[in-house]
Amino acid sequence: MKKFLAYLDNNLLTILTAFLIAFIPLYPKIPMAELIQGYIVRMRLEDLLVMATSLVYLLQLLRRRVHFPKNLLTVSILTYLGFALLSVLSSLFITESTPMEKAHVLKLILHYFRRIEYFALFFITYSAIRTKKDLSLFLKVALITTIGIVLYGIGQKYFYFPAFSTMNREFSKGVRLYLQPNTRLFSTFGGHYDLAGYLTIALSFVLPAAYLAKKKLFKLGFYALSVVAYWCLVLTTSRTSFIGYLVGTTVICYLLIAYRGWWWSIRHYVLTVLMSLIIMFSFSTLLERFTQVIPDQKTRDTILTLQKIINQPFVPEPEGKDTVAELPSLLAFLFKNEPLKTIELTDTEKSQLDIVASDSDMPPSPIKPTPKPTTTPRPNLPTDVSEESESIREQSAKDEGREYNGPQYSANALKYGLSMGIRLDVLWPNAIRGFMTNPLLGTGYATLVKSNVGEFTYAESTDNDYLRMLGETGLLGTLAFLTTIYLVIRYSYLILKSSNTKADLLALGAIGATVALLVTATYIDIFESSKVAYTYWILVGMVAYRYDSLPLKKG
Repeated sequence: MKKFLAYLDNNLLTILTAFLIAFIPLYPKIPMAELIQGYIVRMRLEDLLVMATSLVYLLQLLRRRVHFPKNLLTVSILTYLGFALLSVLSSLFITESTPMEKAHVLKLILHYFRRIEYFALFFITYSAIRTKKDLSLFLKVALITTIGIVLYGIGQKYFYFPAFSTMNREFSKGVRLYLQPNTRLFSTFGGHYDLAGYLTIALSFVLPAAYLAKKKLFKLGFYALSVVAYWCLVLTTSRTSFIGYLVGTTVICYLLIAYRGWWWSIRHYVLTVLMSLIIMFSFSTLLERFTQVIPDQKTRDTILTLQKIINQPFVPEPEGKDTVAELPSLLAFLFKNEPLKTIELTDTEKSQLDIVASDSDMPPSPIKPTPKPTTTPRPNLPTDVSEESESIREQSAKDEGREYNGPQYSANALKYGLSMGIRLDVLWPNAIRGFMTNPLLGTGYATLVKSNVGEFTYAESTDNDYLRMLGETGLLGTLAFLTTIYLVIRYSYLILKSSNTKADLLALGAIGATVALLVTATYIDIFESSKVAYTYWILVGMVAYRYDSLPLKKG
């Protein structure tokens, strides 16, 4: 017994960290409790597990069983949290952009503690690694986790594995949903953007592993995983993450020139990009746009028919397809044996599921899609708004006794599409306004979406992480955060530079993943996506350990 307790004392933090590396991405975003009434951010099991692991870490730190990382990354993270705390206080007492009301104050504090929670995994991971063997263990667990995610994605696409979405307030309560043929892929994540962000990180490691593997079996396995993971990325139809993936891959191949030469790197890069484009055109909804350049109608129809066959599920729809199941609070489910709540959908609610910008935006649903009636072409529609969806809006208005005044969209929506129009008309100007209100500290977390100070918003998104940082935490918080990201790249590059004979896969992947996320952050709040943020700061903890363990000239 003493030996077991001694083993547990020495290895508990490592075991817990390895478990979190797998559990956080694989466990669906099923809520446990509502922290703020009606708010989309809810407490989940992963929050409790991270909290428990943090307590173990603090106890081990007090007992001097683990060491606090003493490098510039630590200084930069703590500096950011210090500026963020000043931003919180400024929001309450200087700009008064957060009203002194319980719900508003709680939301402000909740988002601050979420950042602490994300960064906690950096410190935990760093201290959980004692030898290169532990580092290798974490990378292997991450690899197995990626395999699990893509396999669940296949099941979700072709075998009706359930999806749990946080894309809107109702779905975030734990509603069990099913993907339709053109729905963007979620896998175990709460939204397609989250999955895409995670896959860009994963591919930054799996692809170079395939390039560099010496054993044919490993090389074949890594290539196969790369193809399936990229296929899942394509099915998210996240254009920004796709661009981030291409930029990250470009950087990785450029860095490999120093180890394998120009010809080897260019050959692998061209083949990767070519294969990526072929898969994208074959499986994504972008294919329909590109086939429009083919003059022969019969050829176009044949290609699109083949794509529809590829996208069809392999099994019949689950029974009770006209209902969805809402999960109760997980605590109630575990301790009160509370059953699933079946919700019968009304005709109006079913029609609401069709009000989407495009086929790829179709929310996951158990309702089988049916052909839509032919409608008269409407003028003045954004490119990403279908005539069918506008017809449903018109009919819904009439059914509810409201007056329908025809399509009314802004000039930006008509010129760039509805998605970009919302960013240009509302989200980005709000963030800039928050920054201008207090350039040094911003207006505080969760203050950018609301139209007036007293409004309580149920979700926060700016769809540009840089503008969100500036609006919420000002120039000081943004510079501190971006300095941290710069140090990740710098440390990874120094690790890579220290290896003269072969490329360091951790450093190579960390650079590629960071660059890919930086590109994605121009259009998505990717560093606020919980599963992506957890994973990324775990990765940063590994990089920091690797850097500190090398006989480098620190600088």
